[in-house]
Amino acid sequence: MISQVKICFKHQARIDGRKTIRFLKGINVIVGPNGSGKSSLLEAIYRCSDCKKDFDKNTKYHYFNSETMNPHRFPHRFKGLAGSVIRVRAMFSSHGETMRDVLRNFKFSPGDCFLLDEPEAGHDLEWIIKIYKGLKRINHLGCQIIIASHHSVFLSNVNIIELKRGYLKKIMNLERKYVNHDNKRIK
Repeated sequence: MISQVKICFKHQARIDGRKTIRFLKGINVIVGPNGSGKSSLLEAIYRCSDCKKDFDKNTKYHYFNSETMNPHRFPHRFKGLAGSVIRVRAMFSSHGETMRDVLRNFKFSPGDCFLLDEPEAGHDLEWIIKIYKGLKRINHLGCQIIIASHHSVFLSNVNIIELKRGYLKKIMNLERKYVNHDNKRIK
């Protein structure tokens, strides 16, 4: 598991000028407006050798975004029978359905760090909630989860990393103001 990352000079400009970001053992959710560096932070953790990471020596990182979830672009990730099933199903399924298959069939071990960029993409609310519950189960296996997300479903009982101060309060106020669940049904 990763406890913190000291951001290199190159990534500081992309991640709202931050120098150090700390993570907890459970589920960590990175929030901020588009362009604030959520995806850049996940990339820095996964790929940047100049960003200094404090982590357990046995930590394995698993990084998924909309590109790496595509079994046709990353066939090395989707080996064996489960990988073949995912690749075939992906030919006839939406991105959201493919992502569900990947999350259902991918194996995690205690101590792994799971980096996930916008898991809500391509899903309806019912499936977003199922993904959240699935991530909770993965976390209970002893895996650390770091998510970049815009969806409020992922903000319950997690460590929130706000890349733009005041952003969370702003979006919660906007949600209360603009989401009206008393709509009349149109006939």
